[in-house]
Amino acid sequence: MLFEFADMLADYESDIQVLTVQKGVNGSWDPKTGEPIKGTPETTVIIPGRGAVLPYSDSQIYQSGGRLTQSNRQLITGMDIPDKAIVVHKEKKYSAEAQTGYEEHADFKLYNLKWVSAFG
Repeated sequence: MLFEFADMLADYESDIQVLTVQKGVNGSWDPKTGEPIKGTPETTVIIPGRGAVLPYSDSQIYQSGGRLTQSNRQLITGMDIPDKAIVVHKEKKYSAEAQTGYEEHADFKLYNLKWVSAFG
């Protein structure tokens, strides 16, 4: 049995963007003509979505042993987000570091978001 939380979470959701990188293709040479074949550059794909972005409690930060900071967040969403994808929420960028698997029991996924430095 799957627990349905989507309606309850909708009140706490806000807009997010998930930025993923689509790999480019290296250029090469046509084996018949010897002419160069142009490659394609790496591009960033922006996927709009919604989710509940929550701070960690002080006790969670303390118990993490330095793994979590006050800048990190938790994301509850129904979206599938690849590891290391960038999540943008209220003009701040976070890296999706880990997913807690609830999909066998509920209709949401919980992601750990690590704040990305303004310089990185």
